[in-house]
Amino acid sequence: MEDSTVFRNISYRLVPGTKDRAKQLSILAGACRFVWNHILADQQRRYREYLDTEVFCETSLLGLLFERPAKPGVSFFDLGKRFTALRRQTPWLAELPFAPVRHSLKYQAEAWKRAFTGGGFPKFKARRGDDSFTIPQDVKIRNGKLWVPKLGWFVLRRSGGNPHEGCKAVQAVVKRVLGRWYCTVCYEVPDTVRPHNGIAVGLDSNCGQVAASDGRVFRLPNTARLEARKRRYQRMMAQRIKGSNRRAKARHLVGKTSRKIAMIRADWQHQVSRELADSSGSIVIEALKTKDMTRSAKGTAENPGTNVRAKAGLNRAILATGWSGLKQKLDYKAAELIEVNPAYTSQTCSLCGHCEKASRRSQSKFQCVACGHTANADINAALNILALGTGAAGRRGAWALAPPMNRQNVSLGVAA
Repeated sequence: MEDSTVFRNISYRLVPGTKDRAKQLSILAGACRFVWNHILADQQRRYREYLDTEVFCETSLLGLLFERPAKPGVSFFDLGKRFTALRRQTPWLAELPFAPVRHSLKYQAEAWKRAFTGGGFPKFKARRGDDSFTIPQDVKIRNGKLWVPKLGWFVLRRSGGNPHEGCKAVQAVVKRVLGRWYCTVCYEVPDTVRPHNGIAVGLDSNCGQVAASDGRVFRLPNTARLEARKRRYQRMMAQRIKGSNRRAKARHLVGKTSRKIAMIRADWQHQVSRELADSSGSIVIEALKTKDMTRSAKGTAENPGTNVRAKAGLNRAILATGWSGLKQKLDYKAAELIEVNPAYTSQTCSLCGHCEKASRRSQSKFQCVACGHTANADINAALNILALGTGAAGRRGAWALAPPMNRQNVSLGVAA
């Protein structure tokens, strides 16, 4: 029986070495953008013809009928055939590697598929200096260098080394970010069994922090100064003329500051997930629907009294914490990750099991109206989440909750 494998991504800094080699990367990435836009424009034209054109046809029984031409295909195979024809008609495209340029249409095919299942339609790519290309197969990495077809070897740098050295590289994505080139390599690695130490911990997620059932609270580093700087640069960009060099400089400053904030958040997620995974075998988290929780309140007839400004601020705070990113990192670091329904975990007393909204006095304080138990609101919720995930009443002072069917006050029975 073959051992199971999983895919892991490692990010590198890609060093072109000279301006000419950096220009070669820009040409290849720009070709992917050109092909995307050209095929997208052709696809939109075909759809307009499909919707507007009507052809007469005769049948022996029904007489004249209206019939449209066949709907244009949106699969990677169909788009790939159009790319082959375009490549034959465009000499400079023929000088570039075939697979990386064509692979950009695979992303467009996936975008069209999502569009027909309720998502948004693919959009044209602007020339903003953030182009990318993908090496879909036959990725060669030797002695810390990446082979780009028809361009040669490029140096890869990464602090801490490569934990998956010797494993098979399946795919590589090269992207320019704020004038620098980066490469993300996908490796196929053995799916090793992570050791379980028999300890379980519950985790409650809140804006700007997460709390564990053992009393630890992990707070997101303060990025208020960076956020203020970002807003200032955004105002600066809005006041400048579109297409001007001064606006481009302001946009660069916005992107640079946004990247700093994102890197601080990602580093915090890695630190927290590693500490939790090392100390606990099972981690119980809430099955939060971030997309629904951060839905805009603007223009909603169902909530006419909603404070749109306050809701927008709450949405930003939720997204800034990065719950999904933390969950993703816990998923591959922890021995076991359990998701539970978060309903009423913040309103239930972890000591007596009484559930009432009034017990949650504030964002940080919980005081049970039945037994008077006082605790940190997030740690109290984390204990309830732990009980739901382990199914054991009274474990570390938490009750195995049975979520009420409605919002009436429910007093849960005490397990023996």
